[in-house]
Amino acid sequence: MGRVADSTIKGFMYQFNLTLNKILKASDDIIKVEGIVEDIDVSFNDHVTAIQCKYHEEQQKFQWSTVYKPILQMMKTFCMMDRGLDIKFILYAYFPNEKEGKKLLNEKQMENILKTDNIEYICDYIAYLMKIENAQIEQLLQKPRKTKTDKEKIKKYFAENNLEIKCDLKDFLEKHFEFIVGKPYDELEKENKELLEEAGFEKDDVSDIVYPNAIQKIADLSIIKNDNSRNITKDEMTQYLRMIKTAAITRWTRSLSNYGEVIKRKRKQLNTYLNINKRKRCFFIDPVLIENFDNDIVLFLKNYVTRYCCKVKLHTPAVFCFVGYTHEQIDELESRLYLKGIEAETGYRGKTFFEETFIKEPEKRINDGWMQYRIKLCTDEAACIAAINKEGQDDIFLIADRLPVDISVQDVNVEVVNLVKLSHLEYILKIRDEVEL
Repeated sequence: MGRVADSTIKGFMYQFNLTLNKILKASDDIIKVEGIVEDIDVSFNDHVTAIQCKYHEEQQKFQWSTVYKPILQMMKTFCMMDRGLDIKFILYAYFPNEKEGKKLLNEKQMENILKTDNIEYICDYIAYLMKIENAQIEQLLQKPRKTKTDKEKIKKYFAENNLEIKCDLKDFLEKHFEFIVGKPYDELEKENKELLEEAGFEKDDVSDIVYPNAIQKIADLSIIKNDNSRNITKDEMTQYLRMIKTAAITRWTRSLSNYGEVIKRKRKQLNTYLNINKRKRCFFIDPVLIENFDNDIVLFLKNYVTRYCCKVKLHTPAVFCFVGYTHEQIDELESRLYLKGIEAETGYRGKTFFEETFIKEPEKRINDGWMQYRIKLCTDEAACIAAINKEGQDDIFLIADRLPVDISVQDVNVEVVNLVKLSHLEYILKIRDEVEL
């Protein structure tokens, strides 16, 4: 499963890189991330270029059957859409042993594809490409869910009848379709960094700040539901990137080839904030996303307190908000910390959360070096979020996919450090000097 997950992430990263490549090479084109038609839709005036991206890193030998599905998907879309639309489909696919550039798909090869005996391809795609003159088969095709028997009847019908195709096959292949064998992943990434430099970004910043944030911007756009909100132009992308001054560490930028450089740059950037003693900090942590969380969290919190809440006169207890945690889990964590000699405030007295208790500053005895508590723990339930907002934060550290909807970030420094290991977080926070990346 690990290899499958890695391959899937690499496939998405390849698509994000291709999207960025199209954006940076555009002039006035509008790029739609996760397009309506394909993975990437490029629009200029009334013309649309619809690009589907595939990454086959481990397939040593190219076989046409590997690309049957995306070709049939494109042809189905072409047959079903308004003929007045000026559109071109591009299948951009990487195969390690294929020569980069255009790959010809002729009518004979396309006819072979249409003769496939793959029952799913027949029912999902080919059935919509042919002129059917059988009411029963048409009725079966209209069913949103087809049984195994339904599919077998449809397949048999196509095997026994020589059907006419709905669209002009030659016209589709010559004017509306192109198959391009893409660049290797590393070369596409390298080209994108060069394009960012050409766009006016400093070379020293491109690798660690600009490029990772560009990839993350595309990832963010890809999950937006509203179609028009996924549109972006080259000018909009470059303007956005010029406003970003810090490295982003997310589930996507962790996959970059220079992740080690990015994490070191982030550590250096945080140095200014971390050296300020009197600063309110809040950490949003999703335990599900962190490796060995239960085993490592207590030691991490102890190490944090030792470094950043040891000066009774100067330091302020940080808030650690655990996304998805229950009150009972917070209680257990509080008990484990107590056994390590660390007092924590949760805002709870019994089963009730008291906002004023959570917000109240801890009592201190400066001469004795005593502080009532050195850390705050909470869940992401509404009452806790409201208390965090009321207390007011200087820095928010996000070690999760997203912030709670109601959290206030106005005039707050938000640092995205979505790491999978607490040891990496300790390195970013300068709690430890070395870490294995």
